[in-house]
Amino acid sequence: MAMAARVSWNPFCCGGTALSPHLLLMAKLIALCLLLTNHVRLLTEPFLPFLPFFNHLPPVLFQRTLQTVFVASALALLFNRSVRLSCFLLGFTIILGVVSSKAYYGNNKFFCGAILFLTSLNVPWLLKAQMVLVYFGAGINKLFDPDWQSGQFFEHWARARLKHGLYIAAASWLPPLLLGKFMCWTTTITELGLSAGFAVRRLYPWAIWGNILYQSALMLFTGSTFTMFFYAMTAASFVLVDWPKDRLTVIYDGDCGFCNKCRERVERFDLERLLVWAPFQTGVARRHGISDAAVRERMYLVAGDKIYAGFAAFKMMALYNPVTYLAMAVLLAAPPESWANFRRVVVVLLLALFSPLFAPVGEAVYDLVARNRHRLSAQSCKV
Repeated sequence: MAMAARVSWNPFCCGGTALSPHLLLMAKLIALCLLLTNHVRLLTEPFLPFLPFFNHLPPVLFQRTLQTVFVASALALLFNRSVRLSCFLLGFTIILGVVSSKAYYGNNKFFCGAILFLTSLNVPWLLKAQMVLVYFGAGINKLFDPDWQSGQFFEHWARARLKHGLYIAAASWLPPLLLGKFMCWTTTITELGLSAGFAVRRLYPWAIWGNILYQSALMLFTGSTFTMFFYAMTAASFVLVDWPKDRLTVIYDGDCGFCNKCRERVERFDLERLLVWAPFQTGVARRHGISDAAVRERMYLVAGDKIYAGFAAFKMMALYNPVTYLAMAVLLAAPPESWANFRRVVVVLLLALFSPLFAPVGEAVYDLVARNRHRLSAQSCKV
């Protein structure tokens, strides 16, 4: 009861609940995308159910009840109310919708229901096992499918179904089925590799990036999110994330006016006060093995036993803030499905910004701003 009284109603906050912050954030992202895509409209009356029992239920009452619980539990989850129960109910309504109607059935929907149900149990290894199973099952299915072995599946899919101009143009320069076979085998190997990545701890960083890049590549190639699959699978990367258990220390130049302006702006979005801002003039930098001269040149972020400097520090502050991910979800899921090109552009920009490949550019921009920071603020600066 005491803990419940402290839980914030702010949907951008994920701390202090019965779920670990990174698991709650994952569930919130899925719930938010379900609401933004108006997924509730897809919950139908019982139709050709997998279990005959559903044929005897009042169809309209069943559908309205399912939709009401769906929306109520999704909103409760976003606003941090009984988060484990909300995850269970939201996942259960989706699974119940699948079982009651073959028309509603879809792998992406069942995956959403399963991942939310497992989140309600608050047992991280079960969520990891779910991801291992999804990718292993998908990879094995393709590995022994003759159409995937020959490349025929991808060839037909890209030419006849998607009418993908770039694929057709590239394939015309190559021997028949060569490009299709390459794409099929690349997909199979990637999925089996990701299955291993979710199972082996030292491969977690590779699995996180691999999962995001793979799902993004599918979306970029097809222009489709496959209903909820893109959103749910990318959000599921959080099962491997080591979320900070303690507050993070930001070491900066307290005498710099521009630096203090930056601190004020970042603090506005640090709703759970995860960051502790410490001027190096207090001697905190030396306690972490950082010289005062180094902090005069760039800011540092201390997260446990890891230290980030400059652009990397700013990037990690963004990545440890739930606001970042929920804003991404709104940007991607709020536009209608027909806005495929807009979604493609947003995904490419986000991947570029947070990718390690962008780090040299980010550091160059950071250094340029840092060298001229005394010109960018009207406040006095002792540098």
